[in-house]
Amino acid sequence: MDYEFTQDWFSANIPTWQQLMDARSLNPRKVLEIGSFEGRATTWIIDNIVGPNRGELYCVDTWEGSVEHDRAQMAAVEQRFDRNVRASIAKFPGLRVGKMKSRSGNALATLVASGHEGTFEFIYVDGSHQAADVLSDLTLAFALCKVGGLIACDDYMWCFGMDPRMTPKMAVDAFVNCYAGRIEVPLAWLYQFYIIKVSD
Repeated sequence: MDYEFTQDWFSANIPTWQQLMDARSLNPRKVLEIGSFEGRATTWIIDNIVGPNRGELYCVDTWEGSVEHDRAQMAAVEQRFDRNVRASIAKFPGLRVGKMKSRSGNALATLVASGHEGTFEFIYVDGSHQAADVLSDLTLAFALCKVGGLIACDDYMWCFGMDPRMTPKMAVDAFVNCYAGRIEVPLAWLYQFYIIKVSD
Protein backbone atom coordinates (compact mmCIF):
# COMPACT_ATOMS: atom_id res chain seq x y z
CA MET A 1 0.00 0.00 0.00
CA ASP A 2 1.36 3.42 -0.94
CA TYR A 3 1.18 6.34 1.44
CA GLU A 4 -1.39 9.06 0.80
CA PHE A 5 -0.55 12.61 1.83
CA THR A 6 -2.16 15.88 0.77
CA GLN A 7 0.40 18.02 2.64
CA ASP A 8 4.12 17.78 3.30
CA TRP A 9 5.27 20.20 5.97
CA PHE A 10 7.83 17.69 7.23
CA SER A 11 10.37 16.54 4.65
CA ALA A 12 12.55 19.66 4.89
CA ASN A 13 13.31 18.69 8.53
CA ILE A 14 14.76 15.26 7.74
CA PRO A 15 18.41 16.28 7.12
CA THR A 16 18.49 18.28 10.36
CA TRP A 17 16.97 15.42 12.37
CA GLN A 18 19.50 12.99 10.95
CA GLN A 19 22.38 15.39 11.62
CA LEU A 20 21.35 15.95 15.25
CA MET A 21 20.80 12.27 15.95
CA ASP A 22 24.10 11.30 14.34
CA ALA A 23 25.97 13.99 16.30
CA ARG A 24 24.51 12.67 19.58
CA SER A 25 24.68 8.99 18.56
CA LEU A 26 20.93 8.83 19.19
CA ASN A 27 19.19 5.70 17.93
CA PRO A 28 15.79 6.03 19.61
CA ARG A 29 13.69 2.98 20.41
CA LYS A 30 10.93 4.95 22.16
CA VAL A 31 9.42 8.01 20.50
CA LEU A 32 6.50 10.34 21.26
CA GLU A 33 4.81 12.41 18.56
CA ILE A 34 2.48 15.23 19.64
CA GLY A 35 0.43 16.16 16.59
CA SER A 36 0.23 13.57 13.81
CA PHE A 37 -2.19 14.89 11.16
CA GLU A 38 -1.98 12.52 8.12
CA GLY A 39 1.10 10.71 9.42
CA ARG A 40 3.80 12.22 7.18
CA ALA A 41 6.28 12.53 10.06
CA THR A 42 4.84 9.42 11.71
CA THR A 43 5.62 7.14 8.80
CA TRP A 44 9.14 8.56 8.47
CA ILE A 45 9.73 7.92 12.19
CA ILE A 46 8.49 4.36 11.78
CA ASP A 47 10.44 3.67 8.58
CA ASN A 48 13.71 5.20 9.77
CA ILE A 49 13.81 5.18 13.57
CA VAL A 50 11.53 2.94 15.62
CA GLY A 51 10.70 0.39 12.93
CA PRO A 52 14.24 -0.90 12.34
CA ASN A 53 14.74 -0.89 16.12
CA ARG A 54 11.44 -2.74 16.75
CA GLY A 55 10.70 0.00 19.24
CA GLU A 56 7.67 1.97 20.42
CA LEU A 57 5.91 5.05 19.03
CA TYR A 58 3.07 6.94 20.69
CA CYS A 59 1.03 9.32 18.50
CA VAL A 60 -1.10 11.98 20.18
CA ASP A 61 -3.70 14.00 18.28
CA THR A 62 -7.36 14.96 18.59
CA TRP A 63 -7.85 14.87 14.82
CA GLU A 64 -10.23 17.78 15.38
CA GLY A 65 -7.98 20.36 13.75
CA SER A 66 -6.97 23.76 15.04
CA VAL A 67 -7.47 27.38 14.05
CA GLU A 68 -5.49 26.97 10.83
CA HIS A 69 -7.34 23.83 9.66
CA ASP A 70 -10.63 23.17 7.90
CA ARG A 71 -12.27 21.15 10.63
CA ALA A 72 -14.77 19.64 8.21
CA GLN A 73 -11.86 17.80 6.55
CA MET A 74 -10.38 16.30 9.72
CA ALA A 75 -12.26 12.99 9.59
CA ALA A 76 -10.63 12.31 6.21
CA VAL A 77 -7.26 13.40 7.63
CA GLU A 78 -7.58 10.84 10.42
CA GLN A 79 -8.54 8.13 7.94
CA ARG A 80 -5.41 8.88 5.90
CA PHE A 81 -3.32 8.74 9.08
CA ASP A 82 -4.73 5.31 9.92
CA ARG A 83 -4.10 3.94 6.40
CA ASN A 84 -0.60 5.39 6.18
CA VAL A 85 0.44 4.07 9.57
CA ARG A 86 -0.98 0.60 8.86
CA ALA A 87 1.10 0.48 5.68
CA SER A 88 4.22 1.52 7.55
CA ILE A 89 3.72 -0.83 10.50
CA ALA A 90 3.26 -3.79 8.14
CA LYS A 91 6.97 -3.63 7.27
CA PHE A 92 8.11 -4.12 10.88
CA PRO A 93 6.67 -7.05 12.83
CA GLY A 94 7.06 -6.48 16.54
CA LEU A 95 6.83 -2.70 16.34
CA ARG A 96 4.44 -1.09 18.82
CA VAL A 97 2.51 2.04 17.77
CA GLY A 98 -0.01 3.55 20.17
CA LYS A 99 -2.60 5.99 18.84
CA MET A 100 -3.84 8.32 21.59
CA LYS A 101 -6.84 10.29 20.33
CA SER A 102 -6.94 12.94 22.99
CA ARG A 103 -5.93 16.46 23.86
CA SER A 104 -2.20 16.44 24.42
CA GLY A 105 -2.34 17.66 28.01
CA ASN A 106 -4.56 14.73 28.98
CA ALA A 107 -2.59 12.18 26.95
CA LEU A 108 0.82 13.25 28.23
CA ALA A 109 -0.38 13.38 31.83
CA THR A 110 -1.73 9.84 31.36
CA LEU A 111 1.68 8.70 30.09
CA VAL A 112 3.39 10.26 33.12
CA ALA A 113 0.89 8.66 35.50
CA SER A 114 1.23 5.24 33.86
CA GLY A 115 4.99 4.96 34.34
CA HIS A 116 6.49 6.46 31.17
CA GLU A 117 8.23 9.37 32.90
CA GLY A 118 11.85 9.72 31.79
CA THR A 119 11.66 6.96 29.16
CA PHE A 120 11.30 8.65 25.75
CA GLU A 121 14.46 9.20 23.73
CA PHE A 122 12.89 11.47 21.12
CA ILE A 123 9.81 13.69 21.37
CA TYR A 124 8.35 15.68 18.49
CA VAL A 125 6.15 18.60 19.63
CA ASP A 126 3.89 19.61 16.73
CA GLY A 127 0.38 19.80 18.15
CA SER A 128 -1.51 22.98 18.97
CA HIS A 129 0.45 26.10 18.04
CA GLN A 130 -1.15 28.28 20.72
CA ALA A 131 1.43 29.38 23.29
CA ALA A 132 -0.38 28.07 26.37
CA ASP A 133 -0.79 24.62 24.81
CA VAL A 134 2.81 24.50 23.58
CA LEU A 135 4.10 25.41 27.05
CA SER A 136 2.03 22.61 28.58
CA ASP A 137 3.27 20.16 25.93
CA LEU A 138 6.92 21.10 26.51
CA THR A 139 6.64 20.87 30.30
CA LEU A 140 5.12 17.40 30.12
CA ALA A 141 7.51 16.39 27.33
CA PHE A 142 10.43 17.31 29.59
CA ALA A 143 9.05 14.99 32.29
CA LEU A 144 8.60 12.17 29.78
CA CYS A 145 12.00 12.61 28.09
CA LYS A 146 14.98 10.67 29.38
CA VAL A 147 18.23 12.45 30.20
CA GLY A 148 20.16 12.75 26.96
CA GLY A 149 16.99 12.64 24.89
CA LEU A 150 16.02 15.07 22.13
CA ILE A 151 12.89 17.25 21.95
CA ALA A 152 12.07 18.85 18.58
CA CYS A 153 9.60 21.76 18.55
CA ASP A 154 7.97 22.50 15.21
CA ASP A 155 6.90 25.86 13.74
CA TYR A 156 8.93 27.97 16.16
CA MET A 157 8.17 31.25 14.36
CA TRP A 158 4.70 30.33 13.07
CA CYS A 159 2.00 32.87 13.90
CA PHE A 160 -1.74 33.08 13.35
CA GLY A 161 -2.45 36.78 13.05
CA MET A 162 -0.72 39.37 15.22
CA ASP A 163 -1.43 37.90 18.65
CA PRO A 164 1.86 36.55 20.15
CA ARG A 165 -0.19 34.07 22.19
CA MET A 166 -1.02 32.35 18.90
CA THR A 167 2.58 31.33 18.20
CA PRO A 168 4.81 28.59 19.65
CA LYS A 169 7.71 31.05 20.06
CA MET A 170 6.40 32.63 23.27
CA ALA A 171 6.04 29.20 24.88
CA VAL A 172 9.38 27.84 23.65
CA ASP A 173 11.24 30.93 24.87
CA ALA A 174 9.55 30.75 28.28
CA PHE A 175 10.31 27.05 28.59
CA VAL A 176 13.98 27.53 27.69
CA ASN A 177 14.34 30.29 30.29
CA CYS A 178 12.58 28.30 33.02
CA TYR A 179 14.59 25.12 32.38
CA ALA A 180 17.98 26.79 31.89
CA GLY A 181 20.72 24.55 33.27
CA ARG A 182 18.67 21.41 32.73
CA ILE A 183 18.61 21.62 28.93
CA GLU A 184 20.88 22.46 26.01
CA VAL A 185 19.81 23.99 22.71
CA PRO A 186 21.97 22.45 19.96
CA LEU A 187 20.12 24.20 17.15
CA ALA A 188 17.30 26.67 16.53
CA TRP A 189 16.07 28.05 13.25
CA LEU A 190 12.97 29.61 11.75
CA TYR A 191 10.96 26.41 11.55
CA GLN A 192 12.21 24.18 14.34
CA PHE A 193 13.78 24.49 17.79
CA TYR A 194 15.74 21.60 19.32
CA ILE A 195 16.31 20.81 22.98
CA ILE A 196 18.49 18.21 24.70
CA LYS A 197 17.53 17.23 28.24
CA VAL A 198 20.79 17.16 30.20
CA SER A 199 19.42 16.63 33.73
CA ASP A 200 16.18 16.14 35.63
